[in-house]
Amino acid sequence: MGLPRPGLWLKRLWVLLQVAVQVAVGKVFLILFPERVKQYILAMNEKNPHFSYDNWAPTFYSMQYFWFVLKVRWQRLEDRTEPGGLAPNCPVVQLSGQRCHIWDFMQDGWAFKNNVNIRTHRNLQDRLQAARLLLDRSPQCPVVVDTMENQSSQCYAALPERLYVLQEGRILYKGKSGPWNYHPEEVRAVLEKLHR
Repeated sequence: MGLPRPGLWLKRLWVLLQVAVQVAVGKVFLILFPERVKQYILAMNEKNPHFSYDNWAPTFYSMQYFWFVLKVRWQRLEDRTEPGGLAPNCPVVQLSGQRCHIWDFMQDGWAFKNNVNIRTHRNLQDRLQAARLLLDRSPQCPVVVDTMENQSSQCYAALPERLYVLQEGRILYKGKSGPWNYHPEEVRAVLEKLHR
C-alpha cells in the first residue's frame, strides 16, 4: 500500500485522541450511570430485533472495543469511493478457492458476547471456513471473501460493514458504515428503481 498520504498521520493522531476520549467517557458513564447508559443503548438499537443488551453492552468501552473502533475510524480516513465514481476492482476469493475480482462477482448479480466466535483469520483457509457459516443460512446471493491483503475492505472502507450497489463498474449507492448507520431499505429502493 506504500506510504500514507501527507497529513494522514496527523489525522490518525486526532482520531486516536477522539476514540480514547469517547471510550473513557463511555466507561465512566457506564460505571456511574449504568441504567441511563442502558436506556440510551437500547434506544439506539430499538429497530434491531436481534439486539440483546446483555450480549452486546458488556463489550462496549473495553480495550478490544477501543482497538476495533480505532481500526475502523483509521480505515475510514483512507476511503476513496464516491457515488458515481469508478468502483475499485479488488481481488476476492470464492468459497471454492477460485480467485476473481469484485467486478466479476458483481456481474453475476448483484465480536460480541454470545455472537458467533470467529478468531482472526491467519490464512485464506480460515477466512473461507468462516464464510461457509453464511451458507448455513442459505443466502440468496453468491458469497466471496476478501483476500488476506484485505484490499476490498480497504478500498471500500467496509469495516465493520457497509452496503454498496455497483453496476457496470460504477458505484450507484454507497451506504454509511454499519452496523448502526446502514439502511438496507435504501439499497432495496435503489435496486427496485433499477429494475423498473
